[in-house]
Amino acid sequence: MKEPAPISKTSLKKILGLTVKRIFYFEAAFTHPSFRNETRTKKNLPDFDRLEFLGDAILNEVICQRLYADFPDADEGMLSKLRSILVSQKILGRIASKLKLHKLIRLGNSLRQAMKTPYKYKLMTDVMESIFAAVFFDLGRKKTELFILKHYREYFDPKRLFRLDPNPKSTLQELTLKRWQKLPQYSYKFSMKGVTTTVAAGGKRKASAFHKFKKESELKAARKLLKLLRQEK
Repeated sequence: MKEPAPISKTSLKKILGLTVKRIFYFEAAFTHPSFRNETRTKKNLPDFDRLEFLGDAILNEVICQRLYADFPDADEGMLSKLRSILVSQKILGRIASKLKLHKLIRLGNSLRQAMKTPYKYKLMTDVMESIFAAVFFDLGRKKTELFILKHYREYFDPKRLFRLDPNPKSTLQELTLKRWQKLPQYSYKFSMKGVTTTVAAGGKRKASAFHKFKKESELKAARKLLKLLRQEK
């Protein structure tokens, strides 16, 4: 991995699209604890651990309020499902990658050398959540909300959200238990190239998918059956 670019108001404007006032919070948001631990030149060098905690809470509040307003017919279970997808590492990681946050992330030398790619969902989502907190401290609640919703705009589509569901097997199980009080049934056909999974629910409703790995074929099949079941409404 390359050395990160210097964190400046100019670089933050380019990557985040924000004109920041106090760079201190953003320096912390982009700093992994490993960098602090290996840097002895500064006392009390900040990192993103505490900011991440607050940023996660801010993100959940903003997403919950938007879902409540945009989906007036959704019950508590549906709202919870949509929220869990939106705040998942999968979507946060996509947003972070699109913003190219890795260009500014400061890691300790040992960790930077060990990582083959900066696009590790956990690292990227930690930084993304920390940035939400940094924006909150520097620019206030309203601009933080606008910043979050700007980058989430394309995801507030139920059809797209369910395609991005990080755990379609769990979602399918909830749906089949609610409709038929039965669990979905999985069957498999193995070959030299991979696994074909067929999942059935509600009588003759079924879907199949192939992948070289069993787990991935299950996820693909569950996602396909979910799509079919939702079309029945």
